[in-house]
Amino acid sequence: MGLPTDQSGYWDLAAATKTFAHPLDLERFARRVPRDAPILDYGCGPGRLCGELAQRGFDCVHGVDSSAAMIQTARARCPGATFSVVDSGSVPVPEASVQAVLLFAVLTCIPDPDSQRRLIADLRRALRPGGLLLISDYPLQRDARNRERYQRHADEFGIEGAFRLDDGAVVRHHPDAWFGQLLADFEVDGCVERDALTMHGNPVRIQQWWATRPQPARDATP
Repeated sequence: MGLPTDQSGYWDLAAATKTFAHPLDLERFARRVPRDAPILDYGCGPGRLCGELAQRGFDCVHGVDSSAAMIQTARARCPGATFSVVDSGSVPVPEASVQAVLLFAVLTCIPDPDSQRRLIADLRRALRPGGLLLISDYPLQRDARNRERYQRHADEFGIEGAFRLDDGAVVRHHPDAWFGQLLADFEVDGCVERDALTMHGNPVRIQQWWATRPQPARDATP
């Protein structure tokens, strides 16, 4: 069986039942991004991060998600931000139009490597030169429970770290080197590893990658 590229139906059902808890370092973010800068929360889910940013005075926050139910929930919970439903994998914003992109627990929901590459390339297009891409996602876990899941689904999906949740979704945890490959066209400012909880409330280690779209090279011709 191949890796799915659109699981929005699953996330429609999850909108009212799952809790998303990857932490955002608001102090570090505020040092990088002005309060009036356009910010895109891609795969915003029920809008938690958009709400946190709006409460801290960021007044140009836009959340997008392929799940209509997630967006409906976000609009009800976070009136200080704007939200839109988008096609899975689509980034329908103009080139160089946003100063920062949040991508929190999204790559895990897009297990297909080519789909991930296309998404990162399109987010780079949307970012202004010097803009921030902040990825928060799952590296491969070391505990026995996750190692068993990786092994059990290895033949089904043929890719390291991809597995099926008990309630049906296919997700992926990633080798550390994979994030570096995805960010090859960025300047990586650093990676922070943190404790977090999954949407099912299980303890997990996450990695948060801070990366910048490079400024265009200056013409050295006199």
